[in-house]
Amino acid sequence: MARKKAISDMIATVLLIAFTVAVGGIISVWITGFTTQSTEAVTSQSNNALYCAYAGMSVSSLNYCGGYFSGIVTNTNLKDIGNITLQIIYDNSSSQMFKLNSSAGGAAMALTPRQIDSFNISIGGSNYNKIHFYANCSNVYDDATSADVTAC
Repeated sequence: MARKKAISDMIATVLLIAFTVAVGGIISVWITGFTTQSTEAVTSQSNNALYCAYAGMSVSSLNYCGGYFSGIVTNTNLKDIGNITLQIIYDNSSSQMFKLNSSAGGAAMALTPRQIDSFNISIGGSNYNKIHFYANCSNVYDDATSADVTAC
């Protein structure tokens, strides 16, 4: 009778344990990287949300005269705001966006708590319907309509 050759039970057990440990190690490395990345993303978003909870903006004294649109932007709360942008939505649903610059110089408008700054920009006409101002925090914005704007 011919004897069949096979792997001994002990070698098979060692190979099975080694394979299981290797797969467990690979999964452990992946889970560690995934949780670290997720934790960093959540921490960044929550820090931004906490910061922005204490930020606010108000726009006043809006005026349109001779193709120029002007007004005053006020930081109404306790945190700095920046990247203040103006979006003008016209009656025909087209729009224009402007990054506002500081009245003191050419730099982008950024306001410290309770700071007030003015702007004066050339726009594409007086047939605007809505004016939307927003900053670097998604909850920091102010809206106006054409009825809120004084013409010269």
